[in-house]
Amino acid sequence: MKRIIAVLAAFAILGGCASWTPKPPPESAPPPPEEEPSDEPKPEDPPPPVEKPPDKPVEPAPKPPRQEIPGMWLSKAALGPGSAPVRRVEMIFEMDGGFAGTMLLEAEKKKRFVSLDGTWVQEGSKITVKYSNGNTRTWGFSWDGGVLILKDGEAELRLERAPE
Repeated sequence: MKRIIAVLAAFAILGGCASWTPKPPPESAPPPPEEEPSDEPKPEDPPPPVEKPPDKPVEPAPKPPRQEIPGMWLSKAALGPGSAPVRRVEMIFEMDGGFAGTMLLEAEKKKRFVSLDGTWVQEGSKITVKYSNGNTRTWGFSWDGGVLILKDGEAELRLERAPE
């Protein structure tokens, strides 16, 4: 019986191996023909990315001019009656109500400075200055951008804020 089993096993092994025939290797496609290199993009190639120029730096918006009275002011123009001899005016309106300044006048080819000091008060669109000699003067004021415009009747004084 051992021989029969051995013979059957041999047939089974040989029969199973005989059904195993090796498969032929897959056929490979021939390589594509070589093309000459070209600088022109191929139609199927996506266009190269466009380089975006660097963004320009954003400049901060200029600050609006300060429209507040306290500070030092320099004359830009003096207009109207009595303004012909005025060459330069400097005024300081202090936060605590103090007022000081100088005025350069020229008359008959002679120049002279006049000192100004006292106190000031703002009431609505008017500024009242009480000088240390007891005189009082009231100006209406308005703004032209950062230019302070003081008016007293037809007389007008335009002032620019002094550089800090």
